[in-house]
Amino acid sequence: MLTVADALNLEQFAGAKVVAGRAGLFNRVSWVHIASGPDAPHWLNGGELVLTTARNMPHDTDGQYRYIEQMAANGAAGLVVSVGRFLEVIPDDLRQVAERQHFPLIEIPFQARFIDVAKATNERIAEENMVMVTRAFHIQQTLTRLVLEGGDLKLLASRLAELIGQSISIENERFEILASANISDVDEARRFTVSRGRTDPRLVRALEERGILAQIRNTLHAVHIAPLPEVGLELERFLAPIVVHGDIYGYVWVIAHERPLTDLDRLAISSGATIAALMLLYQESVQSAEASLKGGLLSQLIQGGSEAVLTDQALRYGIDLTRPFAMLLLEHPDRSAGKVLQLYRRVNRLAITHDWTAAVGQFAGQVVVLALANENIPAMVEQIRAESSPAARVGISGTHRGVGAVGAAYQQCQEALLITRRLGQPQPAAYFDRLGYLHTLYCAGAGALATNPHAPRLRRLRAEQPPELFQTLATYLDTGGNGVQTAELLHIHRSTLNYRLERIVKTCGFDLSDPLERTNLQVALKLIQLFESE
Repeated sequence: MLTVADALNLEQFAGAKVVAGRAGLFNRVSWVHIASGPDAPHWLNGGELVLTTARNMPHDTDGQYRYIEQMAANGAAGLVVSVGRFLEVIPDDLRQVAERQHFPLIEIPFQARFIDVAKATNERIAEENMVMVTRAFHIQQTLTRLVLEGGDLKLLASRLAELIGQSISIENERFEILASANISDVDEARRFTVSRGRTDPRLVRALEERGILAQIRNTLHAVHIAPLPEVGLELERFLAPIVVHGDIYGYVWVIAHERPLTDLDRLAISSGATIAALMLLYQESVQSAEASLKGGLLSQLIQGGSEAVLTDQALRYGIDLTRPFAMLLLEHPDRSAGKVLQLYRRVNRLAITHDWTAAVGQFAGQVVVLALANENIPAMVEQIRAESSPAARVGISGTHRGVGAVGAAYQQCQEALLITRRLGQPQPAAYFDRLGYLHTLYCAGAGALATNPHAPRLRRLRAEQPPELFQTLATYLDTGGNGVQTAELLHIHRSTLNYRLERIVKTCGFDLSDPLERTNLQVALKLIQLFESE
């Protein structure tokens, strides 16, 4: 990367003098542009080192002020003005404008030929770009060999840090550190990561609030992060996602050391993230081969088979079916093979990351997790919900023992998901043990409605449009006849609730003050929801 300071060291800039904006001398020069008119700032793309004369600048003082301000605002690297012929020296007031903008303002003797200055600088830029491409190719080759030689993430971090002379951190998708290499002293944010084993949550929140993580998720490309001293990030960084199967598996950080970050650093971190993805993909392929065997075992367990053989096979994966176990069944609204496979990969990766005593597999378009009950099942459910897919629902069986009970556990998961869905209770987690009498009603079957005396009147109530009276009655019964709670759940005034309840009593002849009547209505209403909702 050629900076303004680098360009001024070229022979063609002999006699040039910086008169303002020294703070911007490390601005990158993308090319040299000769400005031939006072409207030149409007035609810049950023990164240009602009050469001009006093005759090509606005002639009024205010116009000259705006000329320099617009140059800086549009990202020009600096402005070189010819002096000694039409202009003896750049006026102090213009220098002050440039200084306030941290914009390099440079005088050059009028004898300097702009065409020679532009040619020499642009040739140098081309050479720099070729060197950068060559170095980037060398970095990519070096890192690729790590994969072929069986290197791991720790070796990747170390080798990448050596190649670019910057500190490196490789972290998982939760910003927990996997590998790192420090070149020298680092800032507060980095010290937190090293000491705590993860990126400071304050920094992660700041990146989320500023839209930086959203940008990475949308583009899957590296981004530059300027210093954020308020959260301990005192040095600039590049942050690149590690992408596998279209999902972000982690991140690679490049942390500035004694020099600003460059395009070579950006290319290097992109290569590093790709190599990290290959390493993780290889690890996952090995783990998936084992998981595939586990999935086959789960299929046999669910469908039934030789108890002795299946018990032995399960023990090979650390699943002792003579001990208590539970099953988790994940269903996604999108039953396509691609979506189920993606969900399976995420859950399997969670099981490996958290070292769960569990087997993860696919069965009938769903993801199945068989876990020993010594695991914290509710915690597992929450982690799966938080880190797999918000659209997925989880059915959780009761606790069982023995090979023959695996099929029963699977059936409980299916029924928990089905019952809660039919009752209009689309909670992300449906526990079989919490169904209680609802499962008893489900087992009673649709035939239980044939002789139920309350069913005909409830059907008429539900047929009314809009069905607000039916919904009001269902909520009122679910709360045990608690009027205050019912009104809050329905987001209506208590007087509105009383009016609706009066209409229900008048229409159907129900005695809602009788506890037994409410219980009988609750049973009939749930039967209708269970068997007449689809």
